[in-house]
Amino acid sequence: MALMAVALVLAMPNAATRASSGCTTSSQMMGLCGSTDGSSLTISGTQQQQGTNPNTDTRRSNGGPSDPGAPSGPSDEAIDLAACMDDSGTTRCAPRLNRPAAPAATPLATGTPTIVISDLARFAPASVLATAEPGNLGIAGMPTNFIGAATSQVQDGELFGIPLRVRFTPAGYDYTFGDGSFATVTTPGQTWEALGQAQFTPTPTSHVYRDPGVYPARVDIRYTAQVDLGGGWIDIPGQLTTPGAVQDIRILEARTALVAHTCDENPAGIGC
Repeated sequence: MALMAVALVLAMPNAATRASSGCTTSSQMMGLCGSTDGSSLTISGTQQQQGTNPNTDTRRSNGGPSDPGAPSGPSDEAIDLAACMDDSGTTRCAPRLNRPAAPAATPLATGTPTIVISDLARFAPASVLATAEPGNLGIAGMPTNFIGAATSQVQDGELFGIPLRVRFTPAGYDYTFGDGSFATVTTPGQTWEALGQAQFTPTPTSHVYRDPGVYPARVDIRYTAQVDLGGGWIDIPGQLTTPGAVQDIRILEARTALVAHTCDENPAGIGC
């Protein structure tokens, strides 16, 4: 009489895939992970629901394809029945054929939200007031030095019902000088003293007004943005511009005269 060995093997259910590199499983299950396609960020995740995984309702033999018509097998780990039989043919262990299948991981509801740069407008930094030296005054025909300092900022909030952090980093400065002239630079500007320069010398953010008058100047600041959904910072493509507040710059006319005494010596002299 020939001895026939019988083996019953059940494939394990597939593990849920992480939503993004570096995102924890708990963050993924809460929907706090994201992936970007270069123009937007997709928020996605998984949640557990009761159900039957089709992968646990088929029987495999020798690693071959599933047989839809075969009876259901155990939902536990793979079991080798031949190893459970002693020399007399008595079975020492038995598979738990009626163990219920584990809940299957299913995607969240359709229509998962995406984040684009315009969605972050309500988190944007406040306007910056451009200043000019010295004392928001200038001299016609000579450089007026502008400064529009801005720094990186982090805001906490909620978007699409999901808590997140948003970080803004200055990327560019668009100056409007009020006389029809504009300048786009990548530096916020520094004082003449910080630059080690004499007053009324050109700087990367200086502007020359040709005529005396009062000019409404401002600086609009462009920011790049990142979001943190719980798994680390993710870049959001594009830039967000915060319009600047208007600052009146008074430009004076300078006149020169040859005098014999200083204003201290002759306070009633020309130009004093």
